[in-house]
Amino acid sequence: MSYPHPHGRNRDQTEKGEQPYKDAKQAMAENEATIQNEAEALGEARRRETDDERSQRLAEEAETALQAVSKDLKRAPQGQ
Repeated sequence: MSYPHPHGRNRDQTEKGEQPYKDAKQAMAENEATIQNEAEALGEARRRETDDERSQRLAEEAETALQAVSKDLKRAPQGQ
C-alpha cells in the first residue's frame, strides 16, 4: 500500500497494529519461496534434456508463439 505522506504508514500501523504487516511479510516470503522452487525445478528439468529435445521444445514453443501472433493480427483492425 502506498501512502501519500511519510507519516501515513506510521499512523496506519498505530491504528491497525503489527499483525497485518507480519501477515503480508510472511505471505510474500512464502510466495518468493514457491517461485524459487518452481524456477529451480524447471532449470533442473531443462538441464537434463538433450540437444535434440531442446531443439524440438524450442521449435514447438516458436510455433505456438507464431500462432498466437497470427491470431492477434487477424483480430486487429485492418488499415490505419
